[in-house]
Amino acid sequence: MTGDPNRLRRRLLAATAAAVTAGLAGCASGGDRPTRTTPTPTVPEEYVTATSLNGRARSPGSLAPQSAVQYRDSPVDGQQCSTCQFYIPDKNGDGSGACSIVEGTIAPEGYCTSYAPQRE
Repeated sequence: MTGDPNRLRRRLLAATAAAVTAGLAGCASGGDRPTRTTPTPTVPEEYVTATSLNGRARSPGSLAPQSAVQYRDSPVDGQQCSTCQFYIPDKNGDGSGACSIVEGTIAPEGYCTSYAPQRE
């Protein structure tokens, strides 16, 4: 990885702050609209340093925000997280997994621009 680690840390903190602010703004909007669940940057303990399908250990301090990789909960052209080498399968029975390079919980049928098919 190249670049100043302090700069990367500041960018990660800024992205986290923006996500929290957006979440709080949504809570303050009120109205009769149905609530919408969005993934959080934190994951259950089982995933914090878990290993992905390709053997890569998850490092909480170096994860990309979901928005940076255009994460979504649906596949694109047959590509989905459960077939990606960075995916960490469900470990606690809730149906979601995690990713060794992206923050938050990850749907097995999700997709992001960092998708890389599993190596045989």
